[in-house]
Amino acid sequence: MTRWARANNVHKHRAADATPWKQLKASGNAGVAGTSAGGRHIKQGPGEKKHNPTKKKREHDRDDVNGFLEYLKQTGQTPADQDLREDVATALKKDARRENRRIKRQNTKKNNMICFNCRKPGHGLTDCPEADNDEEMGRGICYRCGSTEHEIQRCRAKVDPAMGNYPYAKCFTCGQTGHLSKACPDNPKGLYAAGGCCRVCGSVEHFQKDCPEHQNSTNSITLGRLSNRISADHEDVHVPVKKAQTKKDKVVVF
Repeated sequence: MTRWARANNVHKHRAADATPWKQLKASGNAGVAGTSAGGRHIKQGPGEKKHNPTKKKREHDRDDVNGFLEYLKQTGQTPADQDLREDVATALKKDARRENRRIKRQNTKKNNMICFNCRKPGHGLTDCPEADNDEEMGRGICYRCGSTEHEIQRCRAKVDPAMGNYPYAKCFTCGQTGHLSKACPDNPKGLYAAGGCCRVCGSVEHFQKDCPEHQNSTNSITLGRLSNRISADHEDVHVPVKKAQTKKDKVVVF
């Protein structure tokens, strides 16, 4: 091994004597106490313990290591973990109650449902056992074009007026095809299954919002009436009301 002495003005790059192997081996055995990241040997003091990297850390089985939990129990305080567990349990209990109420509402709605075909409660038209024997009654199809890919609300097809507005629909009231029960002339209730009629014209074939007389009345212009106390030249002039401005607090900066 070649060592170089410290450079100075007199001796520059002067080669020193090589260190013998025995001396290197002896110095290596003496400095086993520990080495730094740079590879230098660090001597260990007499009162320091040796660090064994292969030794595993002792696992603490006791949760209350410093006695803090016992102190909280004596003072009547609850730890954060216990509060978190109580909050989680309360949230789970609320979710279970909400799910039970939802299932209860579904069962109540299903039990109160009345089938349009057999007029029996507990099921709808799609689950009616008596509707399977009727070939003219279409279930799960569009009543306007007969397609099974969409419902009547999304249908944009044009049909022959002679065949009716709904050629593939069968009326539950009269048993004929071409119209629904709400437009059946033999149905006294029409669209109002629970009774009632349009409040404008008294018809049961449409709702009040779809009444032609009600729609025509919205487009008309209503004029005011004159009285003895009002001049013939009187005009309603819109005077904007000025909002009172709130006084702001005065800020004095020193």
